[in-house]
Amino acid sequence: MDEGHDVIRSRTNPSLKRVDRVARGKEPGAMLLEGERLILDALGAGLEAELLLVREGHDELLERLDGPVTRAVAPALFERLGTLTTPPGVLGIFSRPASRDEGALEAELGQHGLVLGVAGVSDPGNLGALARCAEAAGATAMVLAPGGARPFTPKALRGSMGSLLRLPVYEVSDLGRAVAALADAGFSQCVAATRGGAPLDGAVFSERAVVWMSGETGEAPPELSRCDAVTIPMAGEVESLNVTVAGALMLFAAARR
Repeated sequence: MDEGHDVIRSRTNPSLKRVDRVARGKEPGAMLLEGERLILDALGAGLEAELLLVREGHDELLERLDGPVTRAVAPALFERLGTLTTPPGVLGIFSRPASRDEGALEAELGQHGLVLGVAGVSDPGNLGALARCAEAAGATAMVLAPGGARPFTPKALRGSMGSLLRLPVYEVSDLGRAVAALADAGFSQCVAATRGGAPLDGAVFSERAVVWMSGETGEAPPELSRCDAVTIPMAGEVESLNVTVAGALMLFAAARR
């Protein structure tokens, strides 16, 4: 191993204690990234690492991430870090991307075409996967209503495979205001409905469109009542789809316009 790096061998080390605090959500302005792919995505998106911890023995990775915030950690201690049962070879603490609220949304509406809206998705893995689907479909932003999973938790970040680090996320506190602002800016808005909506295969999407996905139960908040309900036709006795599967179908349909 590069002898220029001291190895953390004490469980009372302040860096290890900070990882634990961030993993438990005790530092709202920080986020924990676990795994080489996610950390490289963050660095590639221009985010600056506050701390990078590499398991001792991963010499190539240690050299690749060499810098003033990089430390090696003894394997026995590294196994106790983070949120995963089997920790990857590296984890890092980064500052959260700059917060965007409804005011920022209103100021930046001209930058966006296809937008994903999320209201009440409770599972952070589903939230991350929806962001990944949105980026893959060509969406340029995500609007996130109050309540439900939040975007910069470890599970949401892993589920997004880096998309939450690249896709602008507007965490609004007033869903009704956001819906009204999008309508005033000329966005068409639809919301996925388990049943009773217009069939997806016949839905018409405008060039500037918002696809709203509600919680895993399929119940949409009242603020979305002004949006067009769209239902995905299903064969057999299937009652509903996973929210991420439904979201992918809706987003790619909207992207085809």
